Amino acid sequence: GGVGKTTLAKAVFNQIYRSFDGSCFLGDVRQECVDGGRAGLKCLQEQLLCKTLNIRKLKVHHVDEGISLIKRRLGQKKVLIVVDDVEDKSQLDALVGERDWFGPGSRIIITTRNVNLLNGLRRDCEKYNVEVLSPEKSLQLFSWHAFKNPNPLVDFIELSNMIVSSVGGLPLAL
Repeated sequence: GGVGKTTLAKAVFNQIYRSFDGSCFLGDVRQECVDGGRAGLKCLQEQLLCKTLNIRKLKVHHVDEGISLIKRRLGQKKVLIVVDDVEDKSQLDALVGERDWFGPGSRIIITTRNVNLLNGLRRDCEKYNVEVLSPEKSLQLFSWHAFKNPNPLVDFIELSNMIVSSVGGLPLAL
């Protein structure tokens, strides 16, 4: 983790969500499910439905009911859904299952540390692998955040290089 998958997904989401009938960013799915298990999945289904339908409260009593509600209520809507930090296929199955659960033009963005999870998806799905930054790009990004400049201040060049080297291509890990 820490390469910037969530940050990139949030940036894309914020750029395009207005083009959809409904949208939802489900953050940190892995942790929600660790903390809540099946109840965590129900809570995520409720959040997905409430956000995309723009309603205050909706109760899901079990995961299978949530799947039925998602299919029925979102099947004709053009939606944008981000499912962030997915760990297990069961999470995808409960939240975004099949493409026909959503209306034409819908987009589903999935972030995961487990690339094998994406290999089981349909062939027409696009995959993007977020790479760690080169040492030069890491130093530049770190410098923008630390000094509001693309290069470190002269007095901080050595320290900046040590910091960037120690975080291995993840300059915002601090």
